[in-house]
Amino acid sequence: MTVQRFAQAPRAIGLILPSSNRVVERVTHDVLNFIPGIDACFARIPYFGNGQGQPPDRYDEKPFMAAAELLGHAGVDVICWNATRGSALGFSHDRKLCAQLAQQTGLPVVTTALSALDAFQHFNTRRIALVTHGTPEQGAIFKANFAEQGIETNAELHLGLTDNLAAAAARFEPVIDFARESAARANVDAVLIWSTNLPGHAYAADLEVQTGIPVLDSAAIGVWAALRALGIDRRPVRGLGRLFV
Repeated sequence: MTVQRFAQAPRAIGLILPSSNRVVERVTHDVLNFIPGIDACFARIPYFGNGQGQPPDRYDEKPFMAAAELLGHAGVDVICWNATRGSALGFSHDRKLCAQLAQQTGLPVVTTALSALDAFQHFNTRRIALVTHGTPEQGAIFKANFAEQGIETNAELHLGLTDNLAAAAARFEPVIDFARESAARANVDAVLIWSTNLPGHAYAADLEVQTGIPVLDSAAIGVWAALRALGIDRRPVRGLGRLFV
């Protein structure tokens, strides 16, 4: 039994995450527990504190290239940059990064930011309640870039945390209350928890039952996108939220 339990899975997803992230790996393993035959491999790039480790207006591509190369050594079938930064820089930066990594590795490459747009289309979402761990000023940048993609932010909650690591330990009660209140006002199509270092995945399914609308957790979006890129049946994970139905 032990040999079978730890045998190499036939396929693998590779995830690149910020160096200060404490959530993506847990979310990934939680999802993959329901899907036999898929391994997860992880690599990190420098991103910590209040945006340190990366230039403010673009990606430093070298650590991404190194991370993708190392994931390739593990034989992954897809690479996902599981972070929301592309929606702050502008989605074109993620499209460029995907093209560069795909050219280098020969693998499909997805990002959480771009895949959120796919999730909005999937749920016919045009109006969101936005949750971030940062400041209202940072939230305004997300709102503007989403608006350019036809997504209106009708409610927002910004937790005011300027250290990315602190998001992983954030109290979630304010987010729960905000999601309920936003759904009750009936002017949003979905709640978007927009930080892959916020523990939203653990609450998403229950909140969906309470609110009646999709609750989209960004870390889960990245895992969803990687599985989707490989054509993996995600129905076994449907108990974790509408995203996986």
